[in-house]
Amino acid sequence: MITQELIDYISIQRQSGQSESSIRQALINNGWAEDDVSAAFAGETSTSAQPTPTPNTANTSGSENTMTRDEAIASVKQMGRFKASWRLFKQSLNILKQDKEIILFPVISSLLLMIAGAIFGVGMWLSGALAQEENDLLFYVALFAYYVIAYFIITYFKVGLTAIVYERINGGNIGFSEGMNRAKNISGKIFIWSLLASTVGVVLQFISNRSKLLGKLAAGLLGAAWAIVTMFIAPTLLLDNVSVWQSVKNSGSVFKKTWGETIIMNLSLGLVTIVLFLGTVVAHGLLLFLSASLGLGIITYVIILVLFFLSAIVLSVVTSTLSEIFKVALYSYARFGIVAEGFSPELILGAVKEKKEKKK
Repeated sequence: MITQELIDYISIQRQSGQSESSIRQALINNGWAEDDVSAAFAGETSTSAQPTPTPNTANTSGSENTMTRDEAIASVKQMGRFKASWRLFKQSLNILKQDKEIILFPVISSLLLMIAGAIFGVGMWLSGALAQEENDLLFYVALFAYYVIAYFIITYFKVGLTAIVYERINGGNIGFSEGMNRAKNISGKIFIWSLLASTVGVVLQFISNRSKLLGKLAAGLLGAAWAIVTMFIAPTLLLDNVSVWQSVKNSGSVFKKTWGETIIMNLSLGLVTIVLFLGTVVAHGLLLFLSASLGLGIITYVIILVLFFLSAIVLSVVTSTLSEIFKVALYSYARFGIVAEGFSPELILGAVKEKKEKKK
């Protein structure tokens, strides 16, 4: 049976330059009937009784055997949730090793954000906006302008990262420049999204500034909810040929299917980051102690401190990149029923909730 997800997947893969044979093979390996795949390529409709692969029945290994979602959940439960997340961490890291240019996206994005922040900070100081009360119109206009630029930068480079990762986990291979080109191709959508996100941000900031404790708490909770709903906005903007508002809805839908694994993976990444950071602190602390014991002088201390801050920055960039890679892998399955290449099928399959049919 042909679904819109099948048609969308074929369309996206064709636009990304994938050959028809490779698209066919990926779909057949994931349980789609060959006749339905052929009909979808021809733009036909099907009345076949073949069930559509769902997170409960999709073939995820390329072999004749299939794994149900219940079996996947049992497998994950047996190995332990956090051990499973650690495996996902390592598999995401393998993707990063294959496409090292992925790391350029968060690095460049961070540098541009720092420049934009410095420019706006100086501009607001010179204009007197910082000296005004927080309910002053000039303050919120300047804040909105900064939010638009910041959201555009962040999303633009996340879309470029998503393009490379999505190609890699579907058997393709594109470089940094092509990832940037694909972000450029939807720059209009990214800008509209930036306007929407900035409006939400300014409204929440206004509520927080004009409210007491309960109002500030409500604004914080609403902000957290908005961040959760739009967690998958980069892949939805890039891969779904829909409006920005529908992209927001699609992002929320994907999170609803994957919320458990998404939260636990983020927690696991956070724990790994903390452990590695503490290791970095200890290592550089020992270096400082040895330097002091040997009387190496102030220059050595400065060098060690610089290395510490650089290590902390690298660690932050790498873990945030791995989080984005994992999101794309989850999105690929939740949206199209395709298990990402390089990831354990049971981990991805067990992370996506089966859509329940409505009772009549």
